[in-house]
Amino acid sequence: MAARTKQDQRVHVLAVVTALVSLAPIGLGSLVTTLGAGMAFPDWPTSDGQGMLAYPWLQSSGDKFVEHGHRLAGMLVGFCTVGLCMVAWLGKSSSGVRYAVVLVLAGVIVQGLLGGLRVRLDRQVVAFGHSVFGCLVFVSLWMVSSATSRHWNQSEKDFVNSKFVWCLAWAYPIVVLTQYVFGGVIRHLGSMLHAHLAGAALVFLFGCCVVISSFRMNFPKVRSRAALVGLAVFGQVLLGLGVWVTKFGFAPAGLVAVQHSMLQVVARSLHTVVGMVVVATAVSWAVTVLKSDRSACRNLATG
Repeated sequence: MAARTKQDQRVHVLAVVTALVSLAPIGLGSLVTTLGAGMAFPDWPTSDGQGMLAYPWLQSSGDKFVEHGHRLAGMLVGFCTVGLCMVAWLGKSSSGVRYAVVLVLAGVIVQGLLGGLRVRLDRQVVAFGHSVFGCLVFVSLWMVSSATSRHWNQSEKDFVNSKFVWCLAWAYPIVVLTQYVFGGVIRHLGSMLHAHLAGAALVFLFGCCVVISSFRMNFPKVRSRAALVGLAVFGQVLLGLGVWVTKFGFAPAGLVAVQHSMLQVVARSLHTVVGMVVVATAVSWAVTVLKSDRSACRNLATG
């Protein structure tokens, strides 16, 4: 394997920074949905007729403060992604990395346009698409960060040789993404609650299979990514319970739901954000397993 260059390190650091920055519009976007602030401004790309940077954001309050903050955070992610592309292309990174960051930039642009379309059309179905596509953009940023890390191409003495784990690697990301879509339908369209609850049970069950089967193998990279899956799923389950209690209450413990309380808003918003992290960790684990399987086949063919 070729030595990791300073260019690889620069691209990786910037990819990680961009992924972290993307959590700002994701979190604020989730808060916008929870508060019902998506139409705080009837116009886009202006805000009350003023330019994005000209609008007095810090003097605003309520829904307008949250919505315009979401717009500014999206703009910041756009700038970071443009910088990532410039560093990757001008620094002559590998062709795979260069084309990957271009796809990410295209995704960020489409996501911004979907956000604008949601305002111009004032349609919840567009808001739903904006949410789901935002998850895909975040996952792509997560994967670019992983693919440019120093551990990505390090060779392993062992490889995944379990058909069960290989099949799980194909199935689990689909199950998790489907569950995220169900959650988006609930938040934006107000239906599919029972499907979402059933999906949560499947995500938890499959997640347990991911963690247990991975830790039975002597494969450090698969283990570490499975650990992230387990942590993300466990956190998401706790947040899901928190959302349920703050929305419907829990009589045996004397807990009464207070609609639009701060606790409810925070729980619902974080539940969406961590849902994206669950999808990203599931995809990262699956790619690691499938990448190992491909490497094993290549080693057998050449050995």
